[in-house]
Amino acid sequence: MEEAEAAREVARLYPAIYRRFKASRRPVAAGLTARMHAVLAHLLAAGPLTLSELAEHLHLSKAATTELVNRVEERGLVARIRDERDRRRVFVWVTDDGRAAAAAASPRVLEDDLLARAVRKMTPREREGLVTGLKALLREDEP
Repeated sequence: MEEAEAAREVARLYPAIYRRFKASRRPVAAGLTARMHAVLAHLLAAGPLTLSELAEHLHLSKAATTELVNRVEERGLVARIRDERDRRRVFVWVTDDGRAAAAAASPRVLEDDLLARAVRKMTPREREGLVTGLKALLREDEP
């Protein structure tokens, strides 16, 4: 397989692999999903953000971000704060409980159980080839 063909095949397969094994909807800690953790992590890193700014950070629509923030707010992990200079603007910020939840969570990109089940079905040679190939891919992209 030539380099360009291999690169196209990896790019083609990656979205399907991610969709199949992603862990974003699974709790990462005490009912906190990876997306909820992403809200907390972005706010902790960037400071208070408006819903529009947070949507841009998360690469989500404003509607999806609003729904997500509502769920996180219901758990007492974030609060909405009005801008004192412009009362129309509302910021989202992390509460003390949100800081504790973010610190306790360790989100996973891939679902360990699903991935382990699939890897168990592979032959030892296939497993070795998969790991060797992924390591090579990462190594070759190092600066």
